[in-house]
Order: sequence, then structure tokens, then C-alpha cells
Amino acid sequence: MTVRLTGRNKYKMYLALKKNKNLLRHLPDTKMWSKVNFYNMLEKYKSIVVKPNNGQQGQRIYFVKAIKSRYELYINKKRKVFKKKKDLYNYIRIATLKRRFIIQREVDLAKIEGKRFDFRIIVQRKTRMLPWVVNGVLVRKAGKGYKVTNRRRHGIVLSLEDALKSMNVTNERKEFKVKEIQKISHMAAETLGRSFPNQRIFGVDIGMKEDGSLYIFELNRWPLLHGFRLLKDKSYIRKIMTYKSRRKG
Repeated sequence: MTVRLTGRNKYKMYLALKKNKNLLRHLPDTKMWSKVNFYNMLEKYKSIVVKPNNGQQGQRIYFVKAIKSRYELYINKKRKVFKKKKDLYNYIRIATLKRRFIIQREVDLAKIEGKRFDFRIIVQRKTRMLPWVVNGVLVRKAGKGYKVTNRRRHGIVLSLEDALKSMNVTNERKEFKVKEIQKISHMAAETLGRSFPNQRIFGVDIGMKEDGSLYIFELNRWPLLHGFRLLKDKSYIRKIMTYKSRRKG
């Protein structure tokens, strides 16, 4: 049975997406923040991300990595080193007291010019009764020294065509990957759309490893569109805005 959702609760969205077996291999393991989950996830994956459950725009994201006898924590461009896991946990616990957070397995992203990148895909439908359509795809490259690709953290927007020329992905069939990204995004929007029956737009964030494997980081119900306005090719933003202007129904 489909569960109706409201708001921007990332963990509940993750659980809704997990119900689609075809998406399971594209979903990084995700848990709610707790001491037990933090220790278990760090032990299992060695590299994890702690971020707000209802967050947006790349704020307050903590990247944690276990390296032999120490632990490294990255916050924007800052790096802190801890010798004891309990000290690391207490530091993050205090920083996360006022909001609910989730823990997600970190994906070792492919790079462009030595910087991490991911994809932002816009999927829309004109009315709740019509099918979902992929109306825009762009690439976001992280700013110097940052792990997040968000523009508010100095990320850079690239057209898909320009990004394909320089990404360090081992799979030579890059055009095939684009079709796969679109297919996964469409499937994710269709799946989550059942939990948000009145939703007409999703911003799907997808990361890719060097081997070409794809991972859904999250779906945004109110995606910012400024990145598409920055592209030289305005066909994406025109189509997106045409769909947005349609009356609900």
C-alpha cells in the first residue's frame, strides 16, 4: 500500500523509493541519526555523510571517513581530525542537536578536472493524471576544496554536453549513461509521485562513480531552477517553465 507523505522528510522518501525493487541498487544505504546507526554505518562503509533530514541547498553536511587509527571530518572546506570515535560522535551530536539528521553511505563520485560532480534532473508532469517527463538535465561540479556540488557552496553548473567531454568515467558509452540517468530519474519520480499525488515536479540528484554506477542521493519537491537559466541552451528552462505554468489537475 502506498503511504501518503508531506513535507521534505528525506528518510521517509528514501523508504518510499525502496519499495521499488528496480531502484534498490541505486539507493545508498540510509539511516536516521543515532549513536548506534552512526557507529554501525561508519564501521561498515568507512565513509559516510551526515546531513539534515529536512535540509536543502547543501547546508550543514558532514562528511566522515575512517582511516586506520583516525577519523576525518569535512565540513565545507574545513577538515578536522579525531583520534577517538567517541570524540567524533560527540562533536557531530552537539552540532546536530536542533534538527533531525540522517546518515548516508558516501558515494565516491567521478570527477571532472579533479572535482566531484553529480547530475540534477528535472522530472515533471502537466497534471496529476498525465505521465512524468524528463525535461532537463545538467551537471554540477564542486567548487575548489568542497565535496558538495551545490552552487551556494561555489559549485559550477555545466551543460551535459560539456561535462561528457571531460568526466573521468571508465565506461566509454557515455551517451548510454545519459539515457540510464533519465530512466532512473523518471522511475524515481513515478515511484515517489504515488506518495505525493499532487506533486508535479521533482529535482532528482544522482551521483555517478568512475565505473559508471549510478546512485540517487535525494528527490527535491521544490527544486531551484537557476542552474538551468545559466545554461547557454535555453531549451531546458523554457520547457520546464512551460510545464510549471500549467494549471494543476
